[in-house]
Amino acid sequence: MKKIALYSLLILGTVFISGCGDDFLNRVRPLNFTEEIAFSDAAHIEQTVVGLYSNSGLRHNYLLGGRILLVSENVGDDVINDSNNGVELYNTYLMGVGLSTQENMGTWQYAYQAINKCNIFLDVIASNKEAAGSNYDKFVAEAKFIRALTYYFLHQTYTMPYLYTGSGGGPSALSVPLRLQAETEIFENKDLARATSQEVLDQILSDLSSASALPVGNGKEETVARASQAAAAALKMRVYMIMGQWQNAIDAGKSITGYSLVSDITSLYKAPYITSEAIFSAAFADNNRGSSQSHVAYYYNNGKSDKMEVVSGIFSIEGYKIANDPRIGTLTNINTAAAGKEYLLKYPDATTYTDWIPVFRYAEILLNLAECYANLGNDAEALNYLKQVRTRSVKAEDEVLNLDALKGDALKQAIYNEARLEFIGEGHRGFDIRRRAETITKQGNTARPLVFPPSTGTANYIWPIPYSELAQNDAITN
Repeated sequence: MKKIALYSLLILGTVFISGCGDDFLNRVRPLNFTEEIAFSDAAHIEQTVVGLYSNSGLRHNYLLGGRILLVSENVGDDVINDSNNGVELYNTYLMGVGLSTQENMGTWQYAYQAINKCNIFLDVIASNKEAAGSNYDKFVAEAKFIRALTYYFLHQTYTMPYLYTGSGGGPSALSVPLRLQAETEIFENKDLARATSQEVLDQILSDLSSASALPVGNGKEETVARASQAAAAALKMRVYMIMGQWQNAIDAGKSITGYSLVSDITSLYKAPYITSEAIFSAAFADNNRGSSQSHVAYYYNNGKSDKMEVVSGIFSIEGYKIANDPRIGTLTNINTAAAGKEYLLKYPDATTYTDWIPVFRYAEILLNLAECYANLGNDAEALNYLKQVRTRSVKAEDEVLNLDALKGDALKQAIYNEARLEFIGEGHRGFDIRRRAETITKQGNTARPLVFPPSTGTANYIWPIPYSELAQNDAITN
């Protein structure tokens, strides 16, 4: 075994601190594993895989610890960030992230750290296939899923829209470096140019091609807090939608079976978080959780940083502020709040920050199918999937929209609006705006609207490559 000490530093010494429930999240592991021990048998290798999800890996504060999802919401137009605090994504909200802005530097650093841990794991397990036994393909597929999901977040943060036909967009748009080699020395392979949008998306799809080795997904803890075939298909669906490949996205979405909408949407945000709708979640426990200024509960609870935009956001549109809709009446305080005090109630635990954060749930699959069918001109199928989600929360007697009359672009807009309401606070809105190459427009708490079309590029629309990367990578530019 080579470079045991360095491998231990990069993958073992940092990941064996946590794992969901009593068997996965609260399990404390020793910090002195060597590579020989960690890859000695299937049980130890599984502990290493679990570590790839931990708060030093995918669930790091800057990733699914909450912050990357908060970035998407603060790019969007349905929340107001009035923290006036650069630490709390205020620059993201104002669309003023620069080369040295904290969230830019941190997101880049920890995303590539998570990717490199996956790369190291894949490198080492290839030499320990016999020890992994019958779980070898599953372990590899999990590491590749984590790498793929991390690259998805990087792509959506730093890449001009694939569907944008203006300068700098499209399949050849500059994205992020594809680091697929295990790097075990400082500055090893440091000079690496940016891949194109097409290359990054193709790599994500390639990583997801191993998903047949994952468990199918069954609404149990081990397939909600960890990768499953359904989670991989959900990510694949998003990637195809980025590229406007609507039929491929439909095929990916329809491959997800065995899930259903829960009757009460509010149950999704309560322990134990394992439901028929949950596909993949960022799972937390006392010894494995996001920190205060990263976890979503800190931002939304009591409107600490992010309040609901009720003047120009989704709640200002007719049909999306129905008092009896539990997404309004129970998951926000809008019905009773004084003006300027409206906030989200999905994540109530602002003390221990152990609320689980949905990343993929079945409602998204249904609304994505609706959007895909609408783009293919099949309004009947699009309306069918839209209604499944909307009627779960809006009773017939409260409905103010004439859904059956919606056609074409009006139907698409209704699907977009439903997704805005359904997933507010779950990290969808900003990425959806960019995916569709729409103009970012928000009134917020500024004196005048913030308006940024895709043509503003790295000046405002997407993030620039951070200074920390530019300073050490001679092959990269903005």
